[in-house]
Amino acid sequence: MASALCENKMLITLHRDTRGQVAIIFALCLIPLVAVAGFAIDFQQTVKRKQKAQLIMDSAVLAAARVKQTGATDAAVKASVQEFMDAQLNGLYGLTCDPALVVVATGSESIDADMMCRQDTALMRVIGRNDVEFRVKSGSDYGIDKIDVAFMFDISGSMNSASRLTNLKAAALEAIKILLPEDASPELIESTRLAMVSYNSMVNAGDFFQAVAGVPATRTYTHTIPATVSQSDLNVGNTFGEFQLGLYDAGSSEMISEIGDGAIIKVEDNQDDDLTVAITIDPSHDLYGDVNSMRLELSGTESRNQTENVEPYTLYGDTNINNMDGQAWDMGEFTLRIRAYSGGNLGGTELFDETIDFTLVQEGDLESTTTSYTLTSTCVWERDGSDKFTDAGPGPGKYLAHQQAWFVEDADEDDGGDWEVGHPNRPNDGKYDGDECRDAEPIELTNNRSTLNTYVTSLTADGWTAGHLGIAWTWYMVSENWKTVFDGPAEPMPYFEPDSAKVVILMTDGAFNSEIYPEQGDSAGQARELCDNMKGAGLTVYSVALNAPNAGKQVLSYCASGSTYYFEPETAAELTDAYRKIATSISDLRISR
Repeated sequence: MASALCENKMLITLHRDTRGQVAIIFALCLIPLVAVAGFAIDFQQTVKRKQKAQLIMDSAVLAAARVKQTGATDAAVKASVQEFMDAQLNGLYGLTCDPALVVVATGSESIDADMMCRQDTALMRVIGRNDVEFRVKSGSDYGIDKIDVAFMFDISGSMNSASRLTNLKAAALEAIKILLPEDASPELIESTRLAMVSYNSMVNAGDFFQAVAGVPATRTYTHTIPATVSQSDLNVGNTFGEFQLGLYDAGSSEMISEIGDGAIIKVEDNQDDDLTVAITIDPSHDLYGDVNSMRLELSGTESRNQTENVEPYTLYGDTNINNMDGQAWDMGEFTLRIRAYSGGNLGGTELFDETIDFTLVQEGDLESTTTSYTLTSTCVWERDGSDKFTDAGPGPGKYLAHQQAWFVEDADEDDGGDWEVGHPNRPNDGKYDGDECRDAEPIELTNNRSTLNTYVTSLTADGWTAGHLGIAWTWYMVSENWKTVFDGPAEPMPYFEPDSAKVVILMTDGAFNSEIYPEQGDSAGQARELCDNMKGAGLTVYSVALNAPNAGKQVLSYCASGSTYYFEPETAAELTDAYRKIATSISDLRISR
């Protein structure tokens, strides 16, 4: 309004007075014009300063809440607010602030701060206004909310290179310090629980094995080999009548059985170490008196060729029927060719040429044989079935795959075959025999620093990388559906526990390259399915790709709850910094402003 009046008066004066009085009037009108413009400029600067001061105070109070969580005194908490403010406000030209009034409330678990500030003016000074005052206030709640955190550690063979495992241990120990500070209040320690699981191609379930696999850690597998023949199969075959071929126990000179083509003969256990074959010709036989030599050719589990010129015609020689030589035979199938000649030493006319097949068995061959194999192992692979990508508790149809033993029959083996160990879904593949499983057993939720630190420092690495298996177990460790496995003080909180959070931290340096059930997707594909469902259940997921190949990075980036939850450290310092940031971020979940 003043500006408009001046403009009107100036116009009137210009018309009425041409003697130079316009300049004086313009100068008088310039003062309110400058004041209006100065107010706008100085006000804008003050608003920016207030926003800056508010941000600094918010950060100071948040930092003070962290200090309070460590068990610091109220005086130390108040001092931390002022120190933070002083450091950040210093250097903001023209801004001065009174000491902050900090109140650490008892009972309400809150920190409140109030501070008066003044920002110097520039153009408003012409009207005597040297500064503009403003007040900033902030508060934070340092209530001890409950947090369950599960760490996943890759301990496959590649972690042994470039000091990766060593660097991981240092970073993980740093995270433990941040989440469970040495001087933290009892309330914070009691409400903070950490779990840890490590994996390569398997997870060593340890004491939890029977609950998750449905079988005991030590288990015995049996296999029954059916009897080779039955008692009713025993027979002497098609014999030659007066031309007698017999199986003898040379030690006792007793004939065990006459042998004919197709014979199946039982040999007692005390007879198999001195066996022979002997042929005698009954005087009533047409060839009696005409035969002067024989050739015996035995093949099968026992081989022997013998020429005999005197009856009895035996396989290993003799003095007479009561003094024959013999040998130990392995039981089985045999073929015997017999040729008789009219002259000695196979001379003269060939009078007889016959081949017979026969089988020798012992008592054990008449009975089914049961063999057994005892296996002790607490290592598991993933599970299949409809709940393969969920956190459903273990049970029938939901158990995790485990190392098994099975018998492969082989008639050429003394024991009838061999035992194989591994998983029948991946037979004859050493990658899945279970031998590379490590000793580290999962640590269920705990706030015992010593237990956690010992677990980390004792880790060793070897083997392939079943990343999806590690992800699944990280979820299991904090899932309410696994409280039948992880019970007592380690029982995971319910998903909808008030003022609580569930967090998992995934770490690997490798590709996802091992799975026991490829028919349900490769390791990377199974990992994505698990991460989708895990985040859908409300878990916060942090991912750390340590020198990982692109394929591994893609999976971990996909699994993370967002870009700010994903880290790609390349050095030991960057890895430690990543875990420090994650641990700090988790701590901040407790604080609201």
